[in-house]
Order: sequence, then structure tokens, then C-alpha cells
Amino acid sequence: MTRPCRFQKHGCLETVRYTEARNHEDLCRYAPDRCPFDGCAYRGRRLYGHILHAHALGATSGMDVLGCITLTLNKCEQFRALLHHDGESVVLLLNGGDVPTGRSLALVGVSPYPVDGVETMYTITVKGDETGSLTLMAMGTLPFVRRLDGYKAKGFLFVPDDFWGSSGSVTVTVRL
Repeated sequence: MTRPCRFQKHGCLETVRYTEARNHEDLCRYAPDRCPFDGCAYRGRRLYGHILHAHALGATSGMDVLGCITLTLNKCEQFRALLHHDGESVVLLLNGGDVPTGRSLALVGVSPYPVDGVETMYTITVKGDETGSLTLMAMGTLPFVRRLDGYKAKGFLFVPDDFWGSSGSVTVTVRL
């Protein structure tokens, strides 16, 4: 037996078997996005615009046409929403405190979900605020998630506590 995807009203045209419906809907590009900001109940298909207007202080726009953006990240920020120049894509720069003597920086895509397994490569480059400090860099494939609840990055860039300097911030460049 089959049925239409429950996200048909959002544009999905798939008809799926009952036994495969959950797997399809977990990966369906047309599923509504959840806002990653604490306390926000937004669920919808326009996460980019929602973040731009409702959470502008926690977001950074201005990514250039080459998919590059440079920002100052404070040690206390849990994450920063990066708004792609395409007017649709949202990537989170996660700033985890789960590593002894440092912070873990990781990227995760939250909207829109990629089509047909298309992979997005990324590079994160970090510079400390001290003159003459080293530059750290990581590269990988951008993972996508529907929710941040319980998400653990499999790959991250370790930034030692001393790297954050007296200002408690670093300069991060992300290239997608």
C-alpha cells in the first residue's frame, strides 16, 4: 500500500510505501524547517527569511557569490546562522564547549535539505586576535540535519582556549 508524502502540501510529489514513509519523510526536501534558536517555535518553508527578520543578531549575511564569508565569533556564542547569498540556504557554525581546553567549531546545513545526495564541501579557517598567531583550517563535507537536538558533529576544528585571546573572539572564514 502507498500514500502521498505528508509534505505534499509543501510541494512533494512522491508517493511512498507505508513501510518506507518515515525514511522518506526524514529526508524529504519539502519538510518544514525548524528554527534552531532556543525558545523559537517557528516551523516552515522559509527559514532563511525567518532568521533574517526574527534573529538578525544571531545571524550573519553577506556571503559572497563564491560562498565565502568572514565573521568575528565570540567564545560565548552557541552558534551563528550563516545566510547564503542564494537567499535560501542556512548553515550553522556551531561553537561547542565540549572539548577540554578549547572549543570545537563545526558546520551543519539546516535548510534547504540537499537534492539527490548532492554534497557541499566546506573550508573553515580561524585566525586568533593576537598579532602573529597561527591560522587553523579544516575541510570537509557539509552534513545536513533537521534538528540540532542531540546532534554531535563527527568532524570539527579544535580551537584552543588560548587562541581566543583577551577579547574572547576569533576571526572565522567559511567557504562553501
